Amino acid sequence: MKITDIDTLMINSPGRKWTIVRVHTDDGLIGLGEATYSQKEPVVCAAVEHMKTELIGQDPSRIEWIWHHIYRRSSVSGIWRMAGPVWMSAMAGIDIALWDIKGQVAGLPIYELLGGAFRDRVDVYTHFGGATPQQQAEMALQKKEEGYFALKGGASWRDRAALDWDTYLDDGDPATTQANFEAVRDAVGPETKLFIDCHGRFTVANSIRLAKRLEHLDLFAYEDPVAPDDLTAYPKIRREISIPIMGSERLNTKSQFRRLLELDGIDIAQPDMMYSGGLTEAKKIAAIADTFHVPISFHNTKGPIGILAAAHLEASIPNPAPMEFVTGIDWRDEIIDEPLRVEEGRLLVPTGPGLGVKLNMEGVEAHRWRVGDPR
Repeated sequence: MKITDIDTLMINSPGRKWTIVRVHTDDGLIGLGEATYSQKEPVVCAAVEHMKTELIGQDPSRIEWIWHHIYRRSSVSGIWRMAGPVWMSAMAGIDIALWDIKGQVAGLPIYELLGGAFRDRVDVYTHFGGATPQQQAEMALQKKEEGYFALKGGASWRDRAALDWDTYLDDGDPATTQANFEAVRDAVGPETKLFIDCHGRFTVANSIRLAKRLEHLDLFAYEDPVAPDDLTAYPKIRREISIPIMGSERLNTKSQFRRLLELDGIDIAQPDMMYSGGLTEAKKIAAIADTFHVPISFHNTKGPIGILAAAHLEASIPNPAPMEFVTGIDWRDEIIDEPLRVEEGRLLVPTGPGLGVKLNMEGVEAHRWRVGDPR
């Protein structure tokens, strides 16, 4: 079997364009992957086009070789061991599609190729928000009543426009954030796992100040309190607070995660499968985290292909934590032939070959986005 073509499709979802990668073969099999990098989607598609110039004619079963060929060996598409989210997202789309093909050839779901099922469904968390504590509490309670037992909200802002993401001025408005999360905790009770996302916005000092206002609420995770530019900032915060720290979707390689773990910077590792190069690299990140007794929670604001790729990996490893799952996109399942199934806060992992789904091209065309269309 040989690769005959690689192409991309962008889907016009809220806030981002889901970037689907298709790897075509001379046997007629088509593997699906996802390469979504929010607001940078056309650039990622261009990277895929660049990579494919030397992948045409290659054997799609050589997944590890192809990954390393692109990452460190090639003089055409390779970047000599340099990694960034655009390039790694493009690699991820191709990599996931190759795993999908391998599963189709074997007649097995991807999780079976990764070591077999540790579980048949994976815990997920979804989101709450609102302009007031009451609105946030109401939305969180609604999600709990829908069956979700893990929920995430964000740190607040004093004046988002004025701060303009200024790390040195932004402190997450501790009083407002505390009021929001107290209202949510009162509404959903003590058993619901609550995450707070800081989006890498704060200094070490402001991260600690904010966390101290929230420690009494028994939060499950304090996500990305600082930017990962300086990994030594994470352990400085971790030593001072009792809330487990989770990070970071902004890292791109197993080596970066290994360093953060060696620094004792996190309690939960949170790779983004797209930004970290796909299943091949993410499985290694999970294994490294396991040696530090640290679970994995995938950052996952993706379409159904990216969601399922992460679910297959979480289904096969011993150290998962609830992974992200965006709700409220009612038409999401229209682009695939089998709907995503969430029962009591857990995503059921498909048992069909590969990822377990195909594209529904009628749905794809109904929601497709092309360069030049309004964003």
